[in-house]
Formats: sequence, C-alpha cells, structure tokens
Amino acid sequence: MSNYKPFVNLGPGDIIKEELECCRWEQRDLAEIMGRTPKNISELVKNKTPITYDTALQLSKVFKQSVTFWLNLDAQYRERLEDGAETKETEARALIYRYMPISELRKLGILSKCRETLKKEVCAFWNFTRLDFGFLDKQAKVCFRKSKAFDHFNPFYALTWIQAVKNSIKGKAPVCQYDAKKLEHLADEITDYSLRKNGVSLFIAQLQACGVIFSHVPHLPHTHTDGASFMHKSNPVLAYTGRLDRIDNFWFTIAHEIGHILKHLHGESDLFVDSFNDIDMTDRREKEADAFAGKILKSAIILSAFADTIRPSSSRVGIESRRLNISTAIIAGCLQHHKKASWNSFHELKSQIKPALKALTPSFDL
Repeated sequence: MSNYKPFVNLGPGDIIKEELECCRWEQRDLAEIMGRTPKNISELVKNKTPITYDTALQLSKVFKQSVTFWLNLDAQYRERLEDGAETKETEARALIYRYMPISELRKLGILSKCRETLKKEVCAFWNFTRLDFGFLDKQAKVCFRKSKAFDHFNPFYALTWIQAVKNSIKGKAPVCQYDAKKLEHLADEITDYSLRKNGVSLFIAQLQACGVIFSHVPHLPHTHTDGASFMHKSNPVLAYTGRLDRIDNFWFTIAHEIGHILKHLHGESDLFVDSFNDIDMTDRREKEADAFAGKILKSAIILSAFADTIRPSSSRVGIESRRLNISTAIIAGCLQHHKKASWNSFHELKSQIKPALKALTPSFDL
C-alpha cells in the first residue's frame, strides 16, 4: 500500500485546541492546570514548541491520552513539515534545471554556487516575483522554429542567454544616440579594421560610438548561438558569444547582425538569434542579412580572385590579402563558406578571438 500524506498537516497543537473546546476551557485555564505561562501554552497550540517528554506526560494526565500518543503526534507532524518544505525545494530546483543550464551559468559567474540561494538568484535573473517559467514556453514558440541542423537545440537555454545579455547591459547607458548613417559607414570599413592591430577593440569602440550597445556573453550549451541583435529602448544591441573562437567568425557575425540592425530592427519586439551552422535561408530577413555581410566583407571580390584556383593555398591567400587589402582570416573564411576550401584548412590564418574578448569582458572566465 502507498503511504498517503494528509492534505492538512495536523500537529499536537491542533489536538490540544480540540480538547480545550471539548472541555470548554480557555488557554489560560490549561496554563494554570499545567503550571505553564499563557505564552508557553499559546506556542504549544500553534505547534511552535516541540513536545518534550515532560510536556507529553502532563498532557496525558490532563487529556487522558498516553505519553506515546503525544510524542508520536509531535514527531510525525515535524517530520511531515520538514518533508514538505524539502519536497517543495526539490520541485523548485527541478523546474529551474529544466529551463536553465545552471552548471554553465555558475561557471560563467552569472549565478553563484550556493544551493540555498538558487531560487532567489533565478528569480532576480528573470525579474520574477515568484518562480514561474510559463512565459518561456510561449516565447520559445514565437522566437524559434525547430532547428534543422541540431536535434538537441534547447530554446529555453537560448532565451536564458538572451536574458543574460539583457542583464549584462542593465544600468549601462549607451555612449550616444543611435546613428544609422554612421553605422552604415562603419560597416563599410570592417575589412580595414580586420587588418589593424587591436582591430576588434577599435571596431567595437566605434560601434558604440554609433549608438550600438555591444555585449559579449559566452554561448550556453545546446544553443549553437553565434550572435544576436535586438532593440533596447531606442538603441540597438549587438551580442556576440565567441562560440567558435575564430576571428573570421567574429567579423562575419558582426557584419550579419549589423545587417539586421540596419534593415530589420524596428522595435523592442524584434529579435534575431543566429547560428551560422544553421541559417534559415527560407527567411527573407536572414537572406538579406547574409547578403549584406557578404557585400561588406567583399565576398564577390574574394571569389573572383580565386575563380581559377582549385585548391587555394595559404601562401596564395596571403598574396591576395595584401593585394585586396582584406585580412587572411576573412579570405579564408569566405573560401570555406563557399566551399572553395576545406574547413580543415587555413588554421594558421585564423587567430583566436577569445584574447580580444577577454580584454573586453574580463568578468567571464573564457
């Protein structure tokens, strides 16, 4: 037989209260009979004070039950009380873990490692007054279609990453008012910045000078996210993960998201979350952002330069880089993207992005 728990957890105080009503006594009467203070009897009735052996003995003499009856009643009440609290905490933690990659968030320092404060921290993360993830189910249906390339894509983790980005820019005023014309001009200079020493940090500084808020939050598991763009009040936000840790991925992601900002962001409801392993080319807006990135990264010029080459070599890429004034990383990434070269080639031409990101966001352990 299953052990069923009572719907209401009755304690010894509830029985004392019933006995007092049967005897038509007040609590002060019981206090006088037992030689206790009224406050002590009040705490017994409210189940605030555990039943000791001496108390159980006195109650057994007053109400005629056994000492064991009172001791067992109190022990069972307090066991159910503790079990109920622990069960609720377990349920809360299970709900949190279903919707959020807690281990990774702790690793990034977004949440602390304290088990006792997890629920409170998660509520603060989402700006909850109580733990309720119902809105995430609705948002996931609106924001994400089933990924074609990744069976294990988790839309809740992707929305968690977006919220982490939003939290990262809280309280940070934009450098200036957003200027679309200035951003267009800056986008045309991406290939120039790609050749400069400290080009990443210099470009991001100029990006912010256009009124674009830049945020770097490392990617979360099962999201496959490279970047995102959305509006924060009157300023666009460009977020980057550094998932692939390659400089060519950085420049392409930046170019693609700038395309979204210039062409598709109109209000705070607009949100673009991109993975460049799984671009939905049936979406007109993704096609347009991709074409925009290809144009400012000079993909057509690069492909034309290698039109007569079957297997491009690193030395040839270097020659064309100097002739076209485009970084070797962007050229190599373009050739690989358009299947003119294997993804296993040109590793020496594409430096890591993490050192530059670490300088920008030292709070994350990259």
